[in-house]
Amino acid sequence: MAERAAKVDKNSPVPVYFQIEMDLKQRIILQEWSIGQQLPGEMELAQQYDVSRITLRQALAELEKDGIIRKERGRGSFLAANPVPYINSLNYAVVSKGHLLQPSQEPEVRADILEQRLVTDLFPSVCEHLGLRPEDEAVYIKRLYHIDGRPIAVSRSHLPARLVPGMEGVQLIHNSVLETLEQVYHLQVDRVEDDIEAVRATPADRALLRCMQDTPLVLLHGTAYQKDGTALEYSNTLWSGDSVRFHLTLQNGPTGFVVQE
Repeated sequence: MAERAAKVDKNSPVPVYFQIEMDLKQRIILQEWSIGQQLPGEMELAQQYDVSRITLRQALAELEKDGIIRKERGRGSFLAANPVPYINSLNYAVVSKGHLLQPSQEPEVRADILEQRLVTDLFPSVCEHLGLRPEDEAVYIKRLYHIDGRPIAVSRSHLPARLVPGMEGVQLIHNSVLETLEQVYHLQVDRVEDDIEAVRATPADRALLRCMQDTPLVLLHGTAYQKDGTALEYSNTLWSGDSVRFHLTLQNGPTGFVVQE
């Protein structure tokens, strides 16, 4: 195979090692190497990208941390997994039997509960979206989503305590807020309104997502409503931008293009 042209911009504010990491992921997605195959050696890759071996090793270290490659002493680096991003269709997917339901069921995204408790002294944003007062009580649930042990998102949900009495002590059905609302409290979500923005992660979130300071992150704010307009849940989900893509389908209607669920 002919030597591959380097795909890094040394004048870019984006660190060179991160550019190399992203380019190597793209090459893996395009099946330049197969699972179990040995990658080119550090010297060869450093020559391809016209960088030092120290910079190249930083990129490889990130791939190893994410479980995409494995290093064997004296042998080199081998492809362990394909970093195909998780596609989120923004349809308020339900966690069932511990994983997010998707049309294809691939890949499997699991949810782990990190916190579940009653809170007061609510943030203004929580009060605004749920129609609560600062002194009101809410049930707070924090979950970590992951694929094959690789964290991709951390979610924080608030629910009005008066609508879900005792939920702070209830075992969530399949770790799903929606299933628990429907089966335990007989409450159903009729619609969800979402906002999306690019953000920087706090040190705590970076630790949970095992990402670097300059990893792109996407914050999804969502408010779930009953049919009568009562707000049931306000959630903030922070997605690792190098592990997920968002998919929207727009359908032309009488009032213009709208999102098609």
